[in-house]
Amino acid sequence: MIQDLRFRKVEENLRAALLTLLKEKTYQKITVTDICQTAKCSRNAFYLHYESKENLYQAILIDIIVDIEESCRPVVENFSDIGVAESKEYLTNILNAVEHHRPILSQLLENKQVNFSDSLKQSMIEAMRTYSKKINHDPDLDNIHYTTSGIVGFIEYWVVHTDYTLEEAKERLFTITFQNTHSENNLF
Repeated sequence: MIQDLRFRKVEENLRAALLTLLKEKTYQKITVTDICQTAKCSRNAFYLHYESKENLYQAILIDIIVDIEESCRPVVENFSDIGVAESKEYLTNILNAVEHHRPILSQLLENKQVNFSDSLKQSMIEAMRTYSKKINHDPDLDNIHYTTSGIVGFIEYWVVHTDYTLEEAKERLFTITFQNTHSENNLF
């Protein structure tokens, strides 16, 4: 039990160290030694957890993407039940998950080492395809790709280029998404 706590603590420290260092310098200039010094752990401890700094970076990204993907669950049981209110709830769930990770996302997106946006888009596309089938609807891939590209583009813009609060971001995204729809239409 104590060993597990130590293992988790070192892992948390390594992740925090990388994020701290990203505030100070570019990803390319960060070394494993820098990470270890900031995390106050040995290189051996680092390599018990990760093969490289790239693996550490990927682990952070994957955790965030999985959390956002979880927010893509359907809010209805049948496709015919989706309206504007349900589409807004769906978008709200995604933006809430992004807000939870916003400080980290801001650093990762500004650093541009890994194309987070492409990874998130692919993850959301798969989630939408899967959940479309669960609500007995054949996935419209054209619409899914268009929708996810817009959502991910807005997320990147919001996190990197604005100081919108969560509520302001929701309002802006809803306005953009539903400006040309009628009440009987929906996001999907």
